[in-house]
Amino acid sequence: MKSKILGLSLLSFLMGSIVACSSFQIDRSDESAVAAKNLAEENEINNAERLLALARFEEARAQFKSFQGTYPQSFYFQSSRLGEAESLEGLGKWSEAVTIDRDVYEKTLKHQPAIAARALYRMSFAYEALGDDLKTLATLLDAYRMGSQLPSEVANAEIPARLASVYGKAGRDKEAMEYLNLAEKGIAKVREEKRDLDQTWLAKTYVQMGTVSTNQVSSENFEAAVEGQKMVQVYLIKAMQMNDPIWSQRGVDQAKNTYLVFLTLLQAQHGNRQLEANMGGSLSDLIEQAELFKPLQGQKVNSFEKDFFSYLQEVRKKIEDILYQTKETMSLTEESQRMNSVKRPGRAKVDALLPEEEKRPIQTPPKIVPTEDPNL
Repeated sequence: MKSKILGLSLLSFLMGSIVACSSFQIDRSDESAVAAKNLAEENEINNAERLLALARFEEARAQFKSFQGTYPQSFYFQSSRLGEAESLEGLGKWSEAVTIDRDVYEKTLKHQPAIAARALYRMSFAYEALGDDLKTLATLLDAYRMGSQLPSEVANAEIPARLASVYGKAGRDKEAMEYLNLAEKGIAKVREEKRDLDQTWLAKTYVQMGTVSTNQVSSENFEAAVEGQKMVQVYLIKAMQMNDPIWSQRGVDQAKNTYLVFLTLLQAQHGNRQLEANMGGSLSDLIEQAELFKPLQGQKVNSFEKDFFSYLQEVRKKIEDILYQTKETMSLTEESQRMNSVKRPGRAKVDALLPEEEKRPIQTPPKIVPTEDPNL
């Protein structure tokens, strides 16, 4: 009897061991499957982000959409929607982009605040391109308040720089300079924190800090747009100095496109000598500010800097051709000399848009003096 009981006990033990081993193998199999799925998701998101960084916006959008269809329950699902919205920005589909950003913000604010903060920040780019300065300012300020949820470079450098540009366009010099100083301190802090890391992040950050939409620029708001650009164009030049194959090129492209938009508007004023002089003078000021950061003769210059500053010389020549063209064969009168000179006008009267108690006298915009040697 005892041997029979012992045999049954041994059989039970063996069966239990087999079941336990099987469960262990199943658990290990499940873990491997989950790990493989996570790796596949990360690879797809990274590929889409890479296409976005390369400004291959249509391909990036398709990749993000494909990810959403394949992994609808993924942790990265809402992040992929932000990527899709940014791809739409690159394609100039601003209204579609802001619709996605707003929806992502509303769906993630409670449980994924980091994604919600990113959505707010991206909304600011779309609203700016749509010409809605009030919503641009509001979303930037809201994102700034959620800075603890954002990467340090975004919260401490990019957002303050963009706020400086928005306030600069509105003629709010005091606020613009306050945020510009915050941006300078912020980027210095982040550089110290990340000094041992690859510098690609810094080139990208500089591009984001210096990006100002020219989508809504016209002859009516030309002066204000130039003032906004004065606040931050230095960061595009710093991006070029980083000599990064992707983001330094993005800095060049952004800066050249901005000057092209301004120059095209100036050329469209053919025959209106007063407007040509005013706009040409402002654009010349912008060039002079940029050239503060031009490498001195004999100093090493990379291909991105060479491309940009050569382009500036072409723009300057075209401005001079516009400003000094004349059919007069006699000596210019004093009035004609004034009309044909490069003027340094004050700010356009954008204060008319502000509440009465916030209006202030029109002032010459502040010179942006580099806080570090521009040739380093």
